[in-house]
Amino acid sequence: MTLVDLDNVKWVKTVSGRDQAYIMGHPGKSGAYLYLVKWGPNDKAGAHFHPEDRHGVVLRGVHYIGYGDKFDESKLHEHKAGTFFTEPSKTAHFGMTKSEGAILYFYGVGPTGSTPLEKLLAGDRK
Repeated sequence: MTLVDLDNVKWVKTVSGRDQAYIMGHPGKSGAYLYLVKWGPNDKAGAHFHPEDRHGVVLRGVHYIGYGDKFDESKLHEHKAGTFFTEPSKTAHFGMTKSEGAILYFYGVGPTGSTPLEKLLAGDRK
C-alpha cells in the first residue's frame, strides 16, 4: 500500500522550468508511470506531442489545453480542478495557465518523450 499526500511530495525542477513529482514508475522508463506537474501562474507550452497515450486530471487550479500544431489562445479549453482529459499518442497540443497556476496528474505507459512543434520565446512564457 502506498499513501501520497499532495502537500508532501518531493518536487524536482525540470528543463521546462516546471516542477514534477514522480509517484509511480518514471515517464522516461519502460512501464506504467504516474507523475504530477506543477504549472506556475501565466505559464505556456508551445505545440508538441508525445509518442504514447497519456491520461490526465487537473488536481488544483485551472489549466487550458488546445489541440493543433501551433499555439493559439482562441483554441484553448478551460479545465478546472477535477477535469479528466486525454492526450492521444502523436496528437499535437499546447497549454497554458493564468494567474492561478495548476497541478496536473499524468498516467501513461513509457517511455515517454515530447516532440516540440514550435518553441515559444522565453519572454512569452511569463
